[in-house]
Amino acid sequence: MKGMATAQLTISDQTDLAPLRQERAGKYVRCAPGEDITHPRAGDVILIRGRGWLGRIIRAVQRVRYRSQEDHPFAYWSHAALIATPWHLIEVIPAGVIMRKIEKYRNHEYHYVYLELSGSDRSKAVAFAYSCLRQKYGVSSFLLLAASVLVGDRFKVPDRGQHGCVALIVRALQRAGMTFEQRPNDMMPADLAKRFGVVP
Repeated sequence: MKGMATAQLTISDQTDLAPLRQERAGKYVRCAPGEDITHPRAGDVILIRGRGWLGRIIRAVQRVRYRSQEDHPFAYWSHAALIATPWHLIEVIPAGVIMRKIEKYRNHEYHYVYLELSGSDRSKAVAFAYSCLRQKYGVSSFLLLAASVLVGDRFKVPDRGQHGCVALIVRALQRAGMTFEQRPNDMMPADLAKRFGVVP
């Protein structure tokens, strides 16, 4: 391995989180390009800063929702994935829901979020993500979400059961007993970052 992430874990210290959310707020560590995370655990999450044009568009849309100075850092990421095994993750890309090796993101910057979940809850989250493999990407939901954000979140995105990268993760973590203020198809990577108190 090229390197191991050595940054200390950061614990979310947001005081406005509800008690349940405080109990399950994540610890996280930044992995710079070329670094690997040690001991990945099924059910944990990574937030990724994409470098392509799509990542830039997603971050620009997120900055509309998170325009305040306090919330602006949460718009840093443009993609998210769920750890499925110590070597693999499950994510949603334009081709659909897939599983691939974690090392795919070795040359990207990402933040690894350690979630406070029991072994049973981790199994439930991962089992749901596995059940979604090969399902299609929710292109129409993605476009509607972007439109909703750009007009000030004036309408909710219809839930057609399709997945975006965050919707899949949120639905999986709901199976593990976690709660979220927003519906899965109304959430972006920035919303996931805020939920777990992850800042760059």
